[in-house]
Amino acid sequence: MIDSIADMLIVLLRGLESFTGSYGLAIVLFAVIIKLLLYYPTKQQYQAMKDMQKIQPELQKLQELYKDDQQTLQQKQMELMRDNHVNPMAGCLPLLIQMPILYAIWRAIMMDQRLFENAYFMWIYPGSLQNIFPDYLASSLAGRDLPMIIFYGLTMYLSQRLTPAQSAQAAGQQKQMAIIMTIMFSWMMWAYSWPCALILYWSVFSLLTIVQQSMIMRSQEN
Repeated sequence: MIDSIADMLIVLLRGLESFTGSYGLAIVLFAVIIKLLLYYPTKQQYQAMKDMQKIQPELQKLQELYKDDQQTLQQKQMELMRDNHVNPMAGCLPLLIQMPILYAIWRAIMMDQRLFENAYFMWIYPGSLQNIFPDYLASSLAGRDLPMIIFYGLTMYLSQRLTPAQSAQAAGQQKQMAIIMTIMFSWMMWAYSWPCALILYWSVFSLLTIVQQSMIMRSQEN
């Protein structure tokens, strides 16, 4: 099934390239389309996280009050969530929708890297700097590019930092995880020479996620 979705995504990507005349712009539009398709599941996910954050003080009080009675604690927690219209599974279900799609995109780009051997975008093109620093600057979207990896790392870190934490303690742990995950993914992209095409897609997708997160947080403050 994943391979079938990957094949359809490649067809879409080629169609966008025919429309724009550039695989770089095609990937940017591709990321916008996927983000629009996943907009409401992602919104539901962050809304659920925010709702859980709001009732966290009450949950902590219940944990202290019924720490020796787990059965009553679970019952009271469920009652609290029901009264506040909080669904603890709402934050997980969107991930189940997104993960197969995101994996299919990874498969689509990684399976057909030859598409991007003569594709360029912004600073990624055959030039003098690429000749001087061939190990760090890509000359096509099929190559490995350090500035693109750094840009992705920044967008990934900001996206994780904007994700609502359920408590002050969780916020500290989340900050540490954001740093660890950013370093780990950036290292994987560099060590395994992931093509710029894939990193460009994820960078644009992460940037759009940051915009969406900011919009959700701003709407909840008003």
